[in-house]
Order: sequence, then structure tokens, then C-alpha cells
Amino acid sequence: MSTYLQLVQELVSELGIGGANTGATVPTTVASQTGQLWNAVNWVKQAENNLALMYSDWLFLRTAYSQSTLVGSRLVPVHSGSDTPKIWDRSSFWLDKSTTQATNLEWYEWFDFSRIIEPGYGTRSNAKPSSIAYDRTGQGYFDSPANAVYTLTADFFKTPVMLSVDADVSPIPAEFHRLIICEAAIKYGNKEAALEVIQGMEAEYLYLLDKLEGDQLEGREFERRGTQDVFIEVEIPGYADDDLRAR
Repeated sequence: MSTYLQLVQELVSELGIGGANTGATVPTTVASQTGQLWNAVNWVKQAENNLALMYSDWLFLRTAYSQSTLVGSRLVPVHSGSDTPKIWDRSSFWLDKSTTQATNLEWYEWFDFSRIIEPGYGTRSNAKPSSIAYDRTGQGYFDSPANAVYTLTADFFKTPVMLSVDADVSPIPAEFHRLIICEAAIKYGNKEAALEVIQGMEAEYLYLLDKLEGDQLEGREFERRGTQDVFIEVEIPGYADDDLRAR
């Protein structure tokens, strides 16, 4: 697992930026750099951010949420962690999921929630919530004010945060950190008109991106296996299931 500083050092060493030798630990910090070293710091930052933003549902951005409801309130408690929710897993909202009284909350789009659930809300008594929706500001609402303290759990995909200080580590799995170097090197090649750098790094980048997508996108993992079981269902017009079994 490489820190922000180590990624910059790898880029600088590999490309010989500023006369750096192979294996050199230049720069010693990402802060207050100038010239080509400043460029290297920013190329790594931009490359990592571009990869994190490529898909909003990367598995490495998936984060668990757990908060307690407030009796008499229909507001969904805000996530207390440092991560900012970007996209919620709509099927993952549960009240007291680990108990025999577990309730899976129904998700509504805000337009439908405000049209179907909101009217007459002021007359409702406290009850166990059964549905949930988020408005355009990111505030969540239950269909009813909670009648007890429940543990609300869910999963969300967080908003990526750009690398900032030496010790920052990208959430991208460590085995794919080479992708960051490849994209940063392509940025270097574009600035320096170094076609050979661009061509070499593009080939490696595309290869590794394909592997990252297979590893970190749901439903894509089977595309990256050498062998797999494939279930094929064939419908034959004019034959019922019982007819086929009889034959």
C-alpha cells in the first residue's frame, strides 16, 4: 500500500523527473514543491481522483452506516463518520437488522415520497417507520416519526476525497495503485510531448483498468475469470414446462 508521497516518489523516479535516479526518494514531501516536482505532485493527485470518480459505485467506495433514530422525529440521522454519502444502496436500509424485529425500509424517490407519503403527515402519530426517502439537499425522512429508538443501518458509496498530505492513502486497492502512476505518467507525456511514454503507459493503464473493473464493480467479476459456470435458459414456443419434462 503506497502513500501519496510514495506514489509521487515512484513517478518521479520512474520518469527521471528533475534528474532523479531510479529508486530515489525525491521529493521528501508533497508540500510546497515547485517546477516539475510540483507537476508530479498534482499529476498523481489528479490521476487518483480521476480513477475514483470513474464509477460512483466502486466497491472500494462502499461504506457502512449505522445510527440510532430519535423518538418523535422523522428525520434520518446524519452519518456521524467523516465520509460523505454520495449514493445510497436503496435496498440496504434496515431497522434493528440483527434482531427478530428487523424491518427492511422501502425506498422512495423524493418526487414519489412527497406526492404519496407527505400529504397528511402532520396528523400522524409516532410509529415504526416503514419507508424512507432523501430530498434534494441530502436530508433523509421516514414516513412516520419514530415511536422508539431503533438502530438504522445501511450502505452507501462515499464521495471520493482528493489526496492531500504525505501520509494519505488512496482507497483504491493497493494492488492497483500502479494505475495511478500510469495515468500520472500519461499526463507527463502529454506535457512533454513524450509519445513513447504515452504509448507505453496507455497499454499498461488499459490492462490494469480492465482488471480493476472486474475486481471492484459488482456484476463484472465473472468477465475476468478463465472458467465459469454459465446457466442458459431456452424458451421453445409452443411447449409448456410440463411438456418438456415429459419428453
